[in-house]
Amino acid sequence: MNVCITAQGPTLDSLFEHHFARAPYFIFYDTSTGKKDAVRNGFVASDAGLGRNAVELLKQNGLEAVITGDIGDHAKSLLDGAGIRICRFEGTGTAKDALNAVLAAYRTT
Repeated sequence: MNVCITAQGPTLDSLFEHHFARAPYFIFYDTSTGKKDAVRNGFVASDAGLGRNAVELLKQNGLEAVITGDIGDHAKSLLDGAGIRICRFEGTGTAKDALNAVLAAYRTT
């Protein structure tokens, strides 16, 4: 599964970012291969279309799920419409902590 983790930096050791569209980085992670890539969120400085642009970026990269904390109603609706699953992480720690917690919960369901 290809997932996106919202983060404050470009690595899995970066702090997890709770705000979806305002996350400085999106870390793309393939749970099958362990391949990861980070994309700087260039939309964070803008107020116009912030959620829409972030969702479009995820769609273009073939993401199936996003691990984040807070998400606006509009972005949530767009993600739902795109078939991108929203996985909430309400803890603190690194992007890796968020990923591991969500994957552990996913495996038990």
